[in-house]
Amino acid sequence: MEIGTDAFKAASIIQNGGLVAFPTETVYGLGANALNSLACARIFEEKQRPTFDPLIIHIYQIEQLYKIFESPIPDTVFELALNFWPGPLTIVYKKMRAIPDIVTAGLQTVAVRMPSNSTARTLLEISNVPIAAPSANKFGSLSPTKPEHVLKQNFNIDYLLLGENPTKGIESTILLIEENECFLLRPGAVAVEEINKIRNVRMDLLNQKNNSPSILAPGRLKYHYSPKKATFLYKEEVSIPSNSALIAHKKKLFDNRFKKILYTSENENLIEIAANLFDKMHILEDDNEVENIFIEPVKPEGLGLAIMDRISKACAKYSS
Repeated sequence: MEIGTDAFKAASIIQNGGLVAFPTETVYGLGANALNSLACARIFEEKQRPTFDPLIIHIYQIEQLYKIFESPIPDTVFELALNFWPGPLTIVYKKMRAIPDIVTAGLQTVAVRMPSNSTARTLLEISNVPIAAPSANKFGSLSPTKPEHVLKQNFNIDYLLLGENPTKGIESTILLIEENECFLLRPGAVAVEEINKIRNVRMDLLNQKNNSPSILAPGRLKYHYSPKKATFLYKEEVSIPSNSALIAHKKKLFDNRFKKILYTSENENLIEIAANLFDKMHILEDDNEVENIFIEPVKPEGLGLAIMDRISKACAKYSS
């Protein structure tokens, strides 16, 4: 894998069917030309990602929607786009036939967003093609927020584009649009409360069990965003095994049961917690002195809803 800052080289690789890891404002993505089925198949191969899990397409201007979404495109789509793009909001709607089935996991809908990260936008504009890009990690593992997180995946890809690093730290919020109504599929970096100021968001589908062979959007599986070590939700009354570490969100006194304590924030600032959560999990995942990871919960309100979604999924394998 070549590493560099050459957006023109990265764009040429995308145009010619290659794979490029690149930063967005949320996490690092692993991108391919969304209109090239073979290139997108390589994403699934490198990530060891099941083909029932659809990809998100990234664009750099709203006009590109006319070649991705089926017409007529509802007013709701444009209203959301005008208020939250560029930014970490993904919109799911009916797809055009030109969008390969591998991108959508065979569904008749497709997920699209417009990133705000300057490096991602430069790559998209120079490439002049929509880029399908899930997070640049092995399927189910921790999302990457730094270049070193991408490198530890040992991908056989063509280029790692460096530039403006992610600032949000967690993935985009995903909305499904049906009959001009908005359904939350995945909580993310845009709080539901902010979207509700524009359009009412229905929560009906958030925890609904899926009966389709494919899932409606990424990040909806029970086990996801998981460190390679046993990870648990921290509760004061729980017994703590030796060689355990804690990820906390506020500077305060903890008992001496923990070998190490890492802080995502000094004062429970949700923006700081979101930005630092995956990085702290990566640090402890790679720490040979730590065998178990405990994570403090946050209130599932505002951005806290997305943070708790990531924490809960990270701990799901070991929840009783």
